[in-house]
Amino acid sequence: MNVLSINGSPAGQASNTNIMIQAVLKGFESASNIISNIFLSEKHIEYCRGCHSCWFKTPGECVIHDDMTEIIIQIKHSDVVIFGSPLYFNNISGTLKVFFDRLTAMGGDPRNNAAGENKKATSFIMISNCGFPYRSQFDVVSLWINNISKMLQVNLIAEFYTTNGKVLTQANEDHACHRNNYLEFLAACGNDICNNGRLSDESKVLLTRDILEF
Repeated sequence: MNVLSINGSPAGQASNTNIMIQAVLKGFESASNIISNIFLSEKHIEYCRGCHSCWFKTPGECVIHDDMTEIIIQIKHSDVVIFGSPLYFNNISGTLKVFFDRLTAMGGDPRNNAAGENKKATSFIMISNCGFPYRSQFDVVSLWINNISKMLQVNLIAEFYTTNGKVLTQANEDHACHRNNYLEFLAACGNDICNNGRLSDESKVLLTRDILEF
């Protein structure tokens, strides 16, 4: 299985988002999987020009030639793609949004219902975190990634949203145990997805908890 993570945090490898992604990926390490990590903060990706040449003139190929070209190839050859972003103003980071605008080259034309029939069966996972304790702040992100998955005709198999996310990298002595328990839980979720292709109902219930409740 090819597993690809795409981290949309401007903080890159030092981010809370990366802590979450690496915890989930740990659950895939026990099997013979190929795991790759992309940090968008280290890539050169220009803004989408909205010309839709990738739909009509050169299907699947963007007129802009930058790091996005290789990333799209990697996505097409992946079985599972994990997207990560901190929560900025109740939405994904601008870094990840610029990236997703360029995924127009992968499809999404609402007039072409058969666009995904010959595509590799790829599954998406969404990961995000925020500093506040309000889970409702992720409502926009969840609605967005569900719609994006439908547009690209891929299976969204899991969503991981962490409130009080600062605990991931700034845990004090009282919070360290909760953080460690939570990261072990994320790894178990990754292993569940790796072995069964889905999260258990029990895990889905636990995902509604705050990190300090683990």
